[in-house]
Amino acid sequence: MSIAVLLTWFACHYLADFPLQGDYLASMKAKSWEHLVYHCATYTGVFVLFAHASPWAALALFAPHMVIDALKARYGVIKWLWFDQALHLLTIVAILFAASHLAQVNSVLPR
Repeated sequence: MSIAVLLTWFACHYLADFPLQGDYLASMKAKSWEHLVYHCATYTGVFVLFAHASPWAALALFAPHMVIDALKARYGVIKWLWFDQALHLLTIVAILFAASHLAQVNSVLPR
């Protein structure tokens, strides 16, 4: 995993989770599953468009983002913004680590 890729994915996270979410979705995702899905789909779409996330990576972004945001916005289990953001960033690091590890494994497998 290169620093450039990591920074690109972190930039996608920032763009999708703050300016593109907006106040309306931020407040409505706590009240409506539909709005939470819209936010998570928009969030994931930013990674697909700008970071060229694969379908598997997109799914690996969407599902935990949905769970983390539901725990914060709908259920109040996650109380602090910094903890919510740390979980999102750890998800990104885990996806990129897994992808780079799988790429290394695939490069040594016989064809």
